[in-house]
Amino acid sequence: MEQGPAMPLIEWNNDWMIGHPTIDFDHQTLVNITNQLYDMRRAPKVSNAQLSQCMDQLVQYVERHFKREEDIFAATQYPLADGHKKMHRELERVAREIADLFRREPDLLNLNEVIEFLRRWLIDHIAKHDMGYKEYLR
Repeated sequence: MEQGPAMPLIEWNNDWMIGHPTIDFDHQTLVNITNQLYDMRRAPKVSNAQLSQCMDQLVQYVERHFKREEDIFAATQYPLADGHKKMHRELERVAREIADLFRREPDLLNLNEVIEFLRRWLIDHIAKHDMGYKEYLR
């Protein structure tokens, strides 16, 4: 029996749109990269080097995205910017540590737990925290 394509880890939700084309595109891209990592993890014959490259891509995109968000905070005098930036720095640190550890010792990480952490964090950050600066874009 033939099965259809597997469901993505994260299904994009238009309720997550904040109304800034670049930031909305970034969020969709972060969802897509996370889904790609999930799909690669489940695929046969995907090497640790390929998984590591995808993780590195995610870390680099997260850092570029956070810079763009923080530029918006500065331009709009978003009052919760300091706390939001602290969340950004913490995720950057954790993401880099995970990617570095996976590159050095891939067997030490439970990649399924890493992917689930990314899924939860991404949904929570977009749906809750990033919505906080939506009204400052007007």
